[in-house]
Amino acid sequence: MALNDAALVVGANAIDAAITHAQLYSAATNAAGTTNAVGSRVAINGTVDGDGDITWTNIAFTGLTANQAVHSVGYWSASSAGTFYGSTVLTGDATANSAGEYTVTSLAENSTAS
Repeated sequence: MALNDAALVVGANAIDAAITHAQLYSAATNAAGTTNAVGSRVAINGTVDGDGDITWTNIAFTGLTANQAVHSVGYWSASSAGTFYGSTVLTGDATANSAGEYTVTSLAENSTAS
């Protein structure tokens, strides 16, 4: 038998607690999350639903150049250095505004019980 939703929620809560910051990238980053970073890391706090999906909303990034292209967002354990937990490619609008600001309205990592 595979893990059930209750187990996935436990795991998702642990992952959400470990991921404290997000970083934007202008192109695919390397396995360490250290290439193509733009702007500064932003503190994030997600929510976990009843089947273990984690969602972060309204993540506001600043410090990008005007109209900076963005590609993906990475998950980190700290505001600098720390542990890189991976990244996900963004969809939709992929450009910062003229003030160098970019907001991710919703970002989700989904889990599935089999």
